[in-house]
Amino acid sequence: MKYRLLFVLFYFMITFSEIITGQPYIFRVEFEDDSINNYPPQSLSKINLKNHQIDNFINLSDNFYNFYTEQTNKWIFLVNKHCDETRIVEILDTTHNFLFVDSNFCFGGGIVYSNTNKKIYFFEPQENIFKLVSFDVNNGQTEFLLDVPPTIDENYGNREAFLSRNENLLYFLMPDTNYSDTVYNQALLCYYSTTNNHLNNVRKLSELGFGGADGYSMKKGRNGKAIVNSFFLSPNLNHYYRLYDLDNDTGYVFINNNIWSTQFIVGSGEYILFAYDSLVMNREYPTGNFDIYNSFTGEKVKTVSLPSNGSIYTFDNYPNDVYYVINLDTQPVIYNLTKLELHSISPAIALYSPTGQRQEFTFNITAYGGLFTDSTVAFFNNQPKPTTKINDTTVNFTLSNEDITSVGNYPVWISNYGSNSDTLIFTVTYSLPNSLIPTFQCLRRNPDKSYTAFFGYNNSNSTAVFIPTGSNNKFSLSPDFRGQPNVFIPGNQENVFSVNFNGDNLTWLLAGYSVTVNKNSNNCP
Repeated sequence: MKYRLLFVLFYFMITFSEIITGQPYIFRVEFEDDSINNYPPQSLSKINLKNHQIDNFINLSDNFYNFYTEQTNKWIFLVNKHCDETRIVEILDTTHNFLFVDSNFCFGGGIVYSNTNKKIYFFEPQENIFKLVSFDVNNGQTEFLLDVPPTIDENYGNREAFLSRNENLLYFLMPDTNYSDTVYNQALLCYYSTTNNHLNNVRKLSELGFGGADGYSMKKGRNGKAIVNSFFLSPNLNHYYRLYDLDNDTGYVFINNNIWSTQFIVGSGEYILFAYDSLVMNREYPTGNFDIYNSFTGEKVKTVSLPSNGSIYTFDNYPNDVYYVINLDTQPVIYNLTKLELHSISPAIALYSPTGQRQEFTFNITAYGGLFTDSTVAFFNNQPKPTTKINDTTVNFTLSNEDITSVGNYPVWISNYGSNSDTLIFTVTYSLPNSLIPTFQCLRRNPDKSYTAFFGYNNSNSTAVFIPTGSNNKFSLSPDFRGQPNVFIPGNQENVFSVNFNGDNLTWLLAGYSVTVNKNSNNCP
C-alpha cells in the first residue's frame, strides 16, 4: 500500500521571456509501506497544472523528506530531516543539480531566484536571526550577505521576499529594533541591492498603508509590486488592502475586506484574489470561496465557490493563473481560479461571396469575457491582432480582408501573460444558418424634391453577422455603398441608416434578399 504526500511551497517571480519554457509543476512524494524502514520515500512525482499530467520526476533516498520550489518553478530543494544534506535540482534538467553536505541549509524562508543574476536568494534562520544568503547556480558559490531579525509574525519557513521588475532590488521586511517586537506597526521595508550587495533604503511599512492603522503587513510580492494590509484591532478587526508598486513608489485604491483571507496578486497586479479561510485553533482551513477585485478601481469582478480544504498555488512565470487543487493525496482535481474568460464574440459569422470583386475592408470583433487587462491580446486563426481593452469584460480586435480569405472555421482566443482563454469559433460561410432580410421603414420627401429612405433589417441568426460591401451587401443602381452597415446584430432593427436618392427605383440586396423603394413608397408619419 502506498501513501502519498504533497509538498509544495513558495512560488514567485520570473521574467516574461521565461513564460515559453516554464511549466507550473507541483510535486508529490510516494512512500512505500515498509515496517522495517518506517515508510521510506520512494519517488517524487511532478504534476503539470496546465494539462494535469502526472510524471515520475526523481527517485529519492531514504533521508530526504522535505521539498520546496522557488518562485520561478525552475529549481526544487530536497532537504533531509536534520538539514545537514540538501540537494538543489533544476526542474527541467535534473542533471543540473548541487549537493550540500553538512551545510545546515534548510532553504526554508523567502526563496527567490533571479534569472538575471543567476542566483538563488534565501533567508536561513540561525539562532533567532535570519541570514540572507545567495547561491550562484553557475559556479555553486554561496555568500552570506546580511543578518536580518525576524518580524513579529515570522517564524521558520514563512519569511517572504520578492524582486523588483528588473531584479536589481530584493524587497523584504524586518522589525524596527527601536521598538518592542510586540508593536505591530513598526515593520520596516528593506530595499536590498542585488547588484551591489548592500541595503539601499529602509522605510516604514506604515508609509505605504492606510494612515493610523494599528498594524501593517506585506505579502505576496511580484515584479516590484506587493499587497499591503493595514488593520485596525478595535473595536472590530478591520482590514484595508491595497496594491503598492514599490518600483515606482505608487499606491492604488484601498479595498476594505474584513473576511479572514489570504491574498494573491493576479497578472501584473491588475487584480487581487482573496482566498477565504476559516480559523480553527490558530489553523487556517480554506473554505473554497474566493473573490477577485480590480486593484485599480476596488470593484469586485468575480466570485468563485468550490469545495473546501484545497490548496492554492501561484507561479510568476504564469502570473495570470492562480490554481486551486483539492484531493491532493489521492487524485488531484485542479481549478484555475483566474483563467481568462471568453464567453462570446460579436460578430461570430461572416458571409463570404464566391463570386464578384474582392473588397478591401476592416471591421471590429468584440469579445466578451472576464479578467481582461491592458496587456490582453486577441488571437484569430493563431495570429495576434490589434486589441483594445474596453473594460474588465470587453475587448475589441480588428480584422481585415487579409484575415478572411476563404470559407471555414477560424479559432479565436484571448491571451494574457501566457495564459489563454477557452477557444471560440468565427465562421466564414457562403450561406447563413438563418435569414437576414433587409427592410424598409418609410420615405421622407425633402424640400429640394429629393427623397430620403429609411432602412433596417431583420436578422434571425443568434449572433451578429459580418457582410462586407459587395455582391452580398450592395445597392442597385450604383454606387454599391450608400451608408449601409456591414455588421448586423440579431433581431429586428429599424431605422438603422438612411439614403438620399432621386425617387427612382432603389434596391438594397442583402444576403440573398432584397428590398426596393421609390418615390411612391410609404411616407414617414
